[in-house]
Amino acid sequence: MNILIYGAGVIGSVFAGKLALSKINVTVLARGARLEEIKRNGIILVNPRTRKRECVPVQAIDTLRPNMGYDYIIVVMQCNQVGEILPVLAENCSKSIVFVVNTADGYDKWANAVGKGRLMIGFPSAGGELNNGEINYFVGKGFQRIFQTTTFGEFSGVKTERVKTLINIFNHADIPSVFYPDMDAWQKTHVALVSSIANALYGYECDNVKLGHSYKAVKDMVSGVKEGFQVLRQNSISPAPEKLCWINLPTPLLTVIFCLFMRTTLAKITMAKHCAAARPEMMLLQSEFDKLILKSGVKTPAIEKLKKNLYATK
Repeated sequence: MNILIYGAGVIGSVFAGKLALSKINVTVLARGARLEEIKRNGIILVNPRTRKRECVPVQAIDTLRPNMGYDYIIVVMQCNQVGEILPVLAENCSKSIVFVVNTADGYDKWANAVGKGRLMIGFPSAGGELNNGEINYFVGKGFQRIFQTTTFGEFSGVKTERVKTLINIFNHADIPSVFYPDMDAWQKTHVALVSSIANALYGYECDNVKLGHSYKAVKDMVSGVKEGFQVLRQNSISPAPEKLCWINLPTPLLTVIFCLFMRTTLAKITMAKHCAAARPEMMLLQSEFDKLILKSGVKTPAIEKLKKNLYATK
């Protein structure tokens, strides 16, 4: 089994390191200083809870040529970066290309570029921070899976043998993973959830603890999430996965829960750090979700209030 991880940021590095540790033959496509780090030191994973440090050698390249075939190419990057690599992926001979990319805009551009038959979709429950060549990381396990689990699906929605194989590979690599048939609804739901959370964090310069101590700001955030779910339903999109039904809890109760959660180290690692590093991506995601808001006709005062934080200049 040969897998190419296209992108060597935090999530790409976590995937590459964990898969390599499970004896999968992994290649990472990276650029610049990150490429040199990986060639020199491999992928360095540090568990921030246990402080366990693992150095994992992997092959690293900077160019994907048409004749370089892999069992899976897993594209892990921000949505605003994908457009420039679509021609490269289109010319490559690999038969399974998995886009692990945040989007609320559907998959037509990707399908047109690589072909519907090759297109697979995924989304991670993993993250962390890259610092001095080391990844302080987390993988969604246990209680964290109430919020999100690494998920894979097919463009067709069918649970094929290749998607089952990919899920088994990730589970064996200690990255709990599941199948979902409608990844488009799944990802639109994710954007409805995380965009309001991110925009609330931007109002506090991505300081999750400060946000967690403001009941009013967290209440606005919760109201924005609930408006986003209403937008989905009005567009005939059922929020997915079904376990996110906890969003329907009363706003005051959900606000208290989020106030407590936002003060945790987990919120810092899983939310605040990513928001600080991915503002351009969050702007694109918001613009994609704005199309759904406009189409729905739903009034979204909380979302509009939170968006001011996203576009504010400090």
